[in-house]
Amino acid sequence: MNKEMVEVKDLTKVFSAGNVAVNSISFSVLENQIFGILGPNGSGKTTTLRMLTTILSPTSGSVKVENLDYLKDQQKIRLSIGYVPQKDALYQNLTAYENVDIFFAAYPYSSNRKDRIEKVLKEVDLLDVRNVLVRRLSGGMAKRLSIAAAIVHKPKVIFFDEVTMGLDPVARDNIWSLVRRLKESATVIMSTHYMDEAQRLCDDLIIMAEGSIIARGKPEEITKEFNARDLQEVITTIAKEHNV
Repeated sequence: MNKEMVEVKDLTKVFSAGNVAVNSISFSVLENQIFGILGPNGSGKTTTLRMLTTILSPTSGSVKVENLDYLKDQQKIRLSIGYVPQKDALYQNLTAYENVDIFFAAYPYSSNRKDRIEKVLKEVDLLDVRNVLVRRLSGGMAKRLSIAAAIVHKPKVIFFDEVTMGLDPVARDNIWSLVRRLKESATVIMSTHYMDEAQRLCDDLIIMAEGSIIARGKPEEITKEFNARDLQEVITTIAKEHNV
């Protein structure tokens, strides 16, 4: 049985003026899973992801990553995870290789760093453009470069925030193939607006509305529970029920 890589208990985030963005949610993610966080706009999924990646502090509750406690072991957690934000945080006037090298510098690594960078660029099919400036890359290439920067240190857990947002169908399919390969050696947690993406990629997922978890399970289990044809129909139903 696969071990738990991420454990969330009663996680809550309250912003100013008493705005409850995430309301006491609990779930766990197993090793080598692709785990999805879905929901309508304003449901709390992005806030949840930002707490799981230590970017945002929770108001209450607990998060453990590889049994490391969020409050006690933040630096260790950051060294063991990778994070791909919705908006690429790349240096436009540097090359693909230079970008990965800069991000890699934040992590301890004892082996040959140049070999590792070239290997990860090959994994995301960018080795041939390693000396090309980022501003000259396509949107799909830039997103794959962001993934390379996030996985160069061989993280055990990788977080994706709307990773295929705005990409064309071919670029999306390339990212999907890459995510499936990453699952072989890491656990993937992803937020997404695309229901077909969740349906095709996720082994398990949660659906959120108004900061709470409304549904949890495999995509086929959730569609059956809601008597829906697909996850898009489920989300539409939830949005109507919660007026979001």
